[in-house]
Amino acid sequence: MKPTICYCMLLTFFLVNGSLFCQNYKIIADIPYTTNQSSNKQKLDIYIPDQAGPMPCLIWIHGGAWLAGSKEGLAGEVDTLLHHGYVIVSIGYRLSSDSIFPAQIFDCKSAIRYIKANAVQYKIDSSKIAVAGSSAGGHLAALVGTSSGIRSLEGYDSGNISYRVQAVIDFYGPTDFLIMDELPDDPPGICHDPMIHLAPDSPESLLLGCNIEDCPEKVRWANPVAYVSPDDPPFLIFHGTNDCTVTPKSSVLLKDELIRNGIQVELHLLPNAGHGGNEFYSPGVKSKVLSFLEDLFGGSI
Repeated sequence: MKPTICYCMLLTFFLVNGSLFCQNYKIIADIPYTTNQSSNKQKLDIYIPDQAGPMPCLIWIHGGAWLAGSKEGLAGEVDTLLHHGYVIVSIGYRLSSDSIFPAQIFDCKSAIRYIKANAVQYKIDSSKIAVAGSSAGGHLAALVGTSSGIRSLEGYDSGNISYRVQAVIDFYGPTDFLIMDELPDDPPGICHDPMIHLAPDSPESLLLGCNIEDCPEKVRWANPVAYVSPDDPPFLIFHGTNDCTVTPKSSVLLKDELIRNGIQVELHLLPNAGHGGNEFYSPGVKSKVLSFLEDLFGGSI
């Protein structure tokens, strides 16, 4: 099926960093990104500002416990980047009900390779690509950033095109599945009815196809912290202090490991924020995202 092309006019003015933006853009939807397509999920949507390229690009990976979610719509955490001259790519990937790990990271890397191979067509500067995601998508974004050169996680469509990116933005993603049940306890009882992750029916166990308590090698295979090395890209991490779904310790652990390897990293723990929510769509968070990328990619577009 041919990609759907929609031309959109934003009729609303956006107030970002004290400036008004009203940006024309077009959407090219449902683009297959792999020659090994086995699922309708293996497609992406591209939002392209109506201005001259090449432009930096942010690739968004949706959340949903690897069980649900979709690529449709602009993520509220990063949507205003479109009005600062960033191409935004939202990717789908195979869910755990269809294929277990490492299918998901294979798909993410295939999508990045597709974008780089077709960068000119989509007005993208292939030397200025960031990957971002929330929750399960944050896990996959972090894994993209740390697993370069790991042969068992290379995926399909490798060719001569690298999937390495220049930045990672991780919104409350898991980084070590075996610490998922170490939840906040201040104030006492805050996590009164939490999901149990060390269980055969947890999202992490369903992702790996085994009870994570019984397959530590598979768990390590999927953990972004297992692969941190000195050549990883800079990271920006956001996590709520009251997250009872993905423990904030996940992001602290990743931050500490990145620092040990000399990687530029910012961790912002949002007071009283849970697992997602309006706190992550705030002007303050969006400003930090923009500043992080502009510092890396050379200033305001």
